[in-house]
Amino acid sequence: MTDQPAKFERQDVIGPLVVALLALLSVVLTLDAAGDYPKLFEGPGITLDESFNVQMGVYQWNALREYNVALLHPDSVREVFGPGSNYNPDHPPLGRLWLGFCHDLTKWLFPPADHPSPFVTDCARVGSATAFALTVFLIGLFATKWYGRVAGMVAAVSLVLMPRVFAHAHLASLETFMNLTYSATVLAVAHWWRVEKGARRPWMIPTLTGVLFGFALLTKMQAILIPPVVGLWALWHWRVRAIKPLAIFGLVGLAVFFVGWPWLWLDPAKHFHEYFARTTNRAILNCYYLGQVWADKDVPWHYPFVMFAVTVPVGLHTLGLLGVVAKVTRSVSEEVGRTTPRSRFGLHCDPREQLLLAATLLPLGLFALPGIAVYDGERLFLVSYPIWAVLIGRGAKVALCFLQRKVESGQWRLVASHRTHGIAMASFLLAQSVGVIVMHPCQLSYYNLLVGGLYGADRLGFERTYWGDCVTRSMLASMPEPPETEIVYVMPVLHQFQLDDLMQQSPILRNKGLRLRPFQDEHTDRMTDGWLLVSRKADVPTEMWGGLNGIGERRQQITLAVWRGLALR
Repeated sequence: MTDQPAKFERQDVIGPLVVALLALLSVVLTLDAAGDYPKLFEGPGITLDESFNVQMGVYQWNALREYNVALLHPDSVREVFGPGSNYNPDHPPLGRLWLGFCHDLTKWLFPPADHPSPFVTDCARVGSATAFALTVFLIGLFATKWYGRVAGMVAAVSLVLMPRVFAHAHLASLETFMNLTYSATVLAVAHWWRVEKGARRPWMIPTLTGVLFGFALLTKMQAILIPPVVGLWALWHWRVRAIKPLAIFGLVGLAVFFVGWPWLWLDPAKHFHEYFARTTNRAILNCYYLGQVWADKDVPWHYPFVMFAVTVPVGLHTLGLLGVVAKVTRSVSEEVGRTTPRSRFGLHCDPREQLLLAATLLPLGLFALPGIAVYDGERLFLVSYPIWAVLIGRGAKVALCFLQRKVESGQWRLVASHRTHGIAMASFLLAQSVGVIVMHPCQLSYYNLLVGGLYGADRLGFERTYWGDCVTRSMLASMPEPPETEIVYVMPVLHQFQLDDLMQQSPILRNKGLRLRPFQDEHTDRMTDGWLLVSRKADVPTEMWGGLNGIGERRQQITLAVWRGLALR
């Protein structure tokens, strides 16, 4: 394996850095969920799993601050992570620790005006926003190095213009940080791995990329997708010579995973098994797909492929397909204008693009296997989206090369200049930004034109919403106040802490003096009370949805999250 990695130049960094900073700013300015920062634009409502991530992140960060190096002592480990502590080992610590750090930093720099709870969801959301910006930067940086500045800019911007990825960047959850560690590992392997005979220090590159793999393992379970992607790719190209670097890569990753998670130290064999077997020993979640409610392990195999196809703007998918199938006869990293690369179509066989395509498709393929639980739209295979953005950048390069060749050959009467090409690509990207803008702050309900947008997707039987993101600040502000109503019945309620967390994290609800209660069947005759119905059809029967809507029309006392959050006007 070569120890002479390609260096990044200053011009490779500037464009992706600018896009990343703008992405960070656009997310931070639209983070407010329920009134903690009323001067900001509103963001997605508080989702169900955010409270667990924020509380555990703050807990771990406070423990690290309190114990410092002493946290490595066995007694400290048992006190912080052992039985009887407040620690929940459902996920590894790195992503949550990052959320906890960003929570405390943001709360210290910009304290919310009125928040009695020890944690503030909006503050922790800055952690996801930062991880998103870093992912955008990495995507743009590597695409620039491989395919040129135009491709790098398009790759970075396209990730921002994927509505569901942009929406997840607002949530204090692990998906966005998982995108960062997964993408960093795959891109580093694609850029630096070159198995060669006689290379000096052949252990260095697999060791460094193995550390990145360890960080991915310390973030979330999806990291287990990396070894099959890298392993099959390396063995296909280098056969037996790939075994040693792959062994180093895997062992270093597992070592980082073990060292970085003190909970594993208490009982390594038991806790390793408990963590990796947890996916088979968990509560069943429902998934609404094609007009039917499925148990998570019974969802049709094509669900991840269909969801991936319909949740990215169609134009970006078109560029991505170009990036996969178009083969350029000269180096695709050359800037348009220096030479005239000719493009022809047919399956592209460059090892780098093979790895990127595998890293995009394998998560979809895994969740298509029988018996694998899948739910919540694209959330479980969201790691495919950033890598796809790199191929979208390559597709933009191919398209511009094709345009230049047509112009210079006289077939098309256009001005062959960088400005013309830039205007054409900027106009194209502007058209792809409609979904992010129109659906804000509920981009998790975005569907593209393949299914006729959200309205068409609803008619075809796709899920309308995520876990409460449509309960936005403006919707909460529109809810009635006492004495008009004092109790608000909420449906669906999916865990016992959901309503308490929503009250604690919502200054608007606290100031109104409302009380939230889970909906029960016997409450249908309580016409004088308020209702909050989130149109998550996986957990709200169709007949119940229709019945509650009728009560709302008669009494005008129902606040339906669906009408604001899902734009079904």
